[in-house]
Amino acid sequence: MILRWTGERVTAKKTKDELKSARISAKHRAWAEALCEQAGERLTPPRLAAYAELAVQKRPLTAYELLACLEKRQDRKIAPLTAYRHLDFLMQVGLVHRLESNQSYLPCSHPDEPHESCYLVCRTCGSADELESQNVVSILNKTAKERGFETDRNIVELEGTCKDCIEKAAKSH
Repeated sequence: MILRWTGERVTAKKTKDELKSARISAKHRAWAEALCEQAGERLTPPRLAAYAELAVQKRPLTAYELLACLEKRQDRKIAPLTAYRHLDFLMQVGLVHRLESNQSYLPCSHPDEPHESCYLVCRTCGSADELESQNVVSILNKTAKERGFETDRNIVELEGTCKDCIEKAAKSH
């Protein structure tokens, strides 16, 4: 924190290292620090703030939704390019996944293991549940190989209605 004397009072200005960010669990923070260290990258306070914001949300966020959350929490304007850079970094180190169907981002539920994920995406509430299913990925890769197709990555997103939304709908009838 930088303290400045203005003649009549002392004002305080937060440094970049003291950015307001959402509180995340020790487990999430440890994952973030470990993966960044393995990648030879620094987990800067702004990157941690972006990851923390995604980790506390109940649903995936678009880049602009993340930007709005960060701006509100930090009470300052942030360039959209900055949010995209943070998201690119977080995906690169394996902390965050991008849902292709709605161009949103969610924290990886088990970043301590290399994997390809499948997602159950609710059209009603927007929630997404990450599933690690090597069986599904194996079947897809085997089928692609049988057809002479080389995959670069697998993207499996199943859209529908989650259990909570189904139950809410049943109660309202």
